[in-house]
Amino acid sequence: MQLALSRVTYTHPAAQDPILNNATIAFPQGWTGLLGDNGCGKSTLAKIACGLLKPDSGTVSGNLLAAYCPQEADEAPTILADFALDFGREARSLRKRLSLTDDMPWRWDELSFGERKKLQIACSLWQRPDVLAVDEPTNHLDCEARAQLTGLLASFTGVGILVSHDRELLDALASRCASFEASGARGETHIVIRPGGYSQASSQAKRERMTAIDERKRAKDHLARLSAEREQRAQEAARADARRSKRGLDPKDKSARAKIDLAVVSGQDGARGKLLRQMDGRMAAAQDRAAATFVPKRYDGSLFLNAEPSSRKTVLHIPADRIPCGAGTLELPELFVGNTEHIGIIGPNGAGKTTLLDHIRELLARDGAEGGRRLSVLDIPQEPSPGQREHILGNIRRLSPIDRGRVLSCAAQLNSEPDRIMEGATTSPGELRKLMIAHGLLNAPSLIIMDEPTNHLDLHSVEALEQALAQFGGALLLVSHDHAFQRACTNITWEIEAGALKVTQR
Repeated sequence: MQLALSRVTYTHPAAQDPILNNATIAFPQGWTGLLGDNGCGKSTLAKIACGLLKPDSGTVSGNLLAAYCPQEADEAPTILADFALDFGREARSLRKRLSLTDDMPWRWDELSFGERKKLQIACSLWQRPDVLAVDEPTNHLDCEARAQLTGLLASFTGVGILVSHDRELLDALASRCASFEASGARGETHIVIRPGGYSQASSQAKRERMTAIDERKRAKDHLARLSAEREQRAQEAARADARRSKRGLDPKDKSARAKIDLAVVSGQDGARGKLLRQMDGRMAAAQDRAAATFVPKRYDGSLFLNAEPSSRKTVLHIPADRIPCGAGTLELPELFVGNTEHIGIIGPNGAGKTTLLDHIRELLARDGAEGGRRLSVLDIPQEPSPGQREHILGNIRRLSPIDRGRVLSCAAQLNSEPDRIMEGATTSPGELRKLMIAHGLLNAPSLIIMDEPTNHLDLHSVEALEQALAQFGGALLLVSHDHAFQRACTNITWEIEAGALKVTQR
């Protein structure tokens, strides 16, 4: 069983340039991981493979039943009701392995994004597809759910396409990785296949890059030596031409004219001109070699959070309260957030982390409406709605040229192409998150609220954000299931479990 895409080209409706250009790849049985920066075309390729998008040109062969599980967890699967009404062995097994209760499909709007993600995956597998494409499947999932998901996907025996920045998941599932990489000075993207999961494939890619860098250095050094040698020979040839010239000689100076004629006949001076012409050929070959050893430019990825702590020692006061949370309530003790405190909010899927952040947003809005001093707040939600997406893109387009340049420069430092992401229709969830962060930094925030900020981001952007938040001088409220990321960025933990919140100082 195999799915093949041949010479596929696709351009998003609002874009000028194709996101996929003459792409060819075959997906054999087993899991293939798709690697690359945000917006490079991974999700587009997966959707074309599953028949959700029709390419402008090229072919998709295989005639296989395909299912696609999207990145976003805001829309319910179209077959959700059918899955909910099926109590056969397969449906019951999926519910058990993903800890899904029978009532969850009917409470979609009340579910956390992690619970929704598990339902999306269950519905995709329930179709028993020949081809299964899962796009960032571990987004929103806690540790227990990630372990459940890994085991479930490992048992899939068809053609698997895994779009993910989760290194552990890629290592656990993928038998090979397809990496989207720039292939020339004009930035065209091509797909490179390497064996193994993320760790093995990325190690090989690093070795190849270092080899290319060394080869390029050798080629440029060789070109520089040839350039110096050519310059020397050009000067010798020029002097030889001057010696062969009889212009300016006294017509009666027969001795000088005879010496010039002898040099021409013997070829001593002409040989220098021949050597110079040979040198031009060697130079052209060296230039071709230097051009062929292309090494794509990449940024290390860095963010500078220009902010000072608020002059208020306490930026947020949360009175003791009991707030609605799903089918139950969440009991809150009295809480204070200092102007430099970095607080991590943890808990299993559905515990109430996002509910708590929504409550905090209401308190901040109420404080501003009652005449309190407004804080400069950077608020990145877990899943921006379509309205929020259009709002942020519109705001960036309306910025002054200087401020818009700052925002797009920040995105470029995280290896996203500014021109493409401002086209709108081609903005991936990861690129949108970068734009929201970059735009929010313009206001030098005193408080940052982030709900699962690593969702959708490529790996080096996660590392850059981690370093920036760790050094941020203001207050931070962070919800994340990435424990390493959270440990690096916070020093206080609010843990939500069984309808209660506990504070731990690290």
